[in-house]
Amino acid sequence: MKTILRSRNNRLYLLSVITDNLGSALMAFVLPLMVLDITKNGLHLSIISVIQTLPVLVLGLPVGAVIDKLDVKRVLIVSDLVRLISYLVLTSALAMNLPVKFMTLIIYIVSLVVSITNAFNTVSEVTFVSFLVEKKDFAELNSLIYGIQYATNFVLPIVGGVLYKFVSHSLLIAICSFFYLTSLLLEKGIQVKTVSNASNEFSTLKSARKTVTADIKEGLRYTIKLPSVLYPLILTALVNIASANFDNDSLIVLRAQIGLSSESIGTISAIAAVSALIGTLIVNRLNERVGFNLLLPMLVFMAALFRVIFALNKNLLILTVAIAFISIIESIINISIITNRQEHVEQKYLGRVTSIYKTVLIGVNSLGYLFGGLVAKKVGSRSGIGVSAFELLIIAVISVSLMIKTKQN
Repeated sequence: MKTILRSRNNRLYLLSVITDNLGSALMAFVLPLMVLDITKNGLHLSIISVIQTLPVLVLGLPVGAVIDKLDVKRVLIVSDLVRLISYLVLTSALAMNLPVKFMTLIIYIVSLVVSITNAFNTVSEVTFVSFLVEKKDFAELNSLIYGIQYATNFVLPIVGGVLYKFVSHSLLIAICSFFYLTSLLLEKGIQVKTVSNASNEFSTLKSARKTVTADIKEGLRYTIKLPSVLYPLILTALVNIASANFDNDSLIVLRAQIGLSSESIGTISAIAAVSALIGTLIVNRLNERVGFNLLLPMLVFMAALFRVIFALNKNLLILTVAIAFISIIESIINISIITNRQEHVEQKYLGRVTSIYKTVLIGVNSLGYLFGGLVAKKVGSRSGIGVSAFELLIIAVISVSLMIKTKQN
């Protein structure tokens, strides 16, 4: 860690990650509660979740090919700028106390714009790491980044739960905007070359647009030829479809069925964030001792087990413990998947392969949200979590076979 923190660029980037995640964590906590309280309809949560993932499904592959030719730092800066403006628009709309139908429509539109921006931002973030540190330090920097994410997810729900009760919706979204502004300014201070060709941005973008189809095909061929990258992609896609709607279902159980206050939900969210932080602290040791090929099937099985526990219990303590362990598992899976990809993919292909991952993994979440939302509407949110657990058990069995094949190759 000391080696990574010696670099001014790394320190600035980690500070930008902190402020970016402060905005994201507060928004992630406030928006679902706000939508549920404004619309009084849980289905809107699933619809917004679909809106937030569909752009990745549509744009994911072209984005990776384009980013491999662009200045990655500039993409990060523009992404923060767009999110800043979008949330300022939402702040103004909330301050005007518009009717529910119009307010819901504006939330949909802002969510769509931000999700399109995130299609570029998420690929750029993973690619940017490869410009900051050597390959041997990828896992450590990824752990720091995710540690920051989960630490802010611990602090913000507690603070957000209190603020949500006493502060207006518009002011809460304005605070989120301020965090993105700070992140933008920090990123501008990073001095690192993040584009290898092109004399100017316009000619680079023009070149990327002309060759995007060829670049996408090359990235797909590269990914398909690497079982160590392809098989984890297939498995995590299946996992995402099965488990995508858990956050929405669990929120409905806690808020609508049990009737918890925003402060109580904030506390549970903070516990989940601390649990996810624990995952960042143990993931490297688990990968070293257990190995990625065995660890992934084990994690999928455990994810299914704790969803069963959640579905079958009504005791708040047990529900909280189940959420905590699910957060630990998801944290370990996320970091392991990213590190495995960074270790096996050449830097010149990393943007394209990352975009393929993002397209598939985030894109298929749309199917998971739709399926999970419809199942929850049909049988209830608690039973919907039970259905998800059964699906994950099947995926765990499939994962054993695919990981064995990966090891053999």
